Amino acid sequence: MSAAVGAVAWVLLGPVLLLGAGPWLDGFGRRVRARLEARRGPPLLQGYLDLAKLAAKEEVVAVSNPVTAAAPWVALAAAVTAGLLVPLGGATPLGFAGDVLVLVYLLGMSAAAVALGGASGASAYGLLGASRELLLLLLVEPVVAGAFLVVGLEAGTFRLGAMAAWHLEHGPAVSSVLAGSAVFLALLAYLGRVPFDLSEAEQELTGGALVEYGGRRLALFRWALFTRWLVAAWVVVEVFVPTPLRGAAGAAATAALVLVLFGVLSVLSVLIARFRIDQARVVLAQIGVLMVFAFTFAVMGA
Repeated sequence: MSAAVGAVAWVLLGPVLLLGAGPWLDGFGRRVRARLEARRGPPLLQGYLDLAKLAAKEEVVAVSNPVTAAAPWVALAAAVTAGLLVPLGGATPLGFAGDVLVLVYLLGMSAAAVALGGASGASAYGLLGASRELLLLLLVEPVVAGAFLVVGLEAGTFRLGAMAAWHLEHGPAVSSVLAGSAVFLALLAYLGRVPFDLSEAEQELTGGALVEYGGRRLALFRWALFTRWLVAAWVVVEVFVPTPLRGAAGAAATAALVLVLFGVLSVLSVLIARFRIDQARVVLAQIGVLMVFAFTFAVMGA
């Protein structure tokens, strides 16, 4: 299969795979959490059931404006587009120079769309949740971008596929280990999971940024969240824990590692209580210091 045909096939099938696999992670994470709490837990298909239930509900709109209408679609479209850039079994059908920068930008755009949607409503809870969403985004985005910058400096390129191939060929360096550790610690905040689910915080903000959304629009936001989970976990595994397998076997191995990573994150979300906003700032600042060390070692060539 030529590169052009592979790119076209991925553009057509990629969104279907991303949208179809994302909700499964929600059921998997909730099942892990339930087992740790000695509960049976929901079925693995619970994410799909929740989306179907929301889509079937009558939509009540408290405030109608272009931002509230467009934000769910922008969040979902940005997350899916970011997913089309990730390597798949060693190949990157839509890879180009600097694609990692575009991927980080698109994931950030998806999160920012949630904040804009919440801020565009009339609820004080939504506005406060949106402000927390933006604060976490500003704190964690430099850590994630810095982790890929470190590997890019080592590999001499910002192509995701080339970065993964370089890491696989040369093995882990001090800088890449530090960067991988930092991005792993920041993933809980990047994915908006406990203890960094400050923008939702049901006990405080009754749903946070999405408090005024319901029905199909809320389903779109949740679908975008599931897709971001999948894309972020997948690209971290591909770049920092690359597998030597290629093709379908490589994609299957990466999918297994993604499940392991998401399972570990789900365990941590049970063991750690939700942070206060000041605690989250301190923790993310400490992770940022770890990233500074990683960048320093990368510049030194270590």
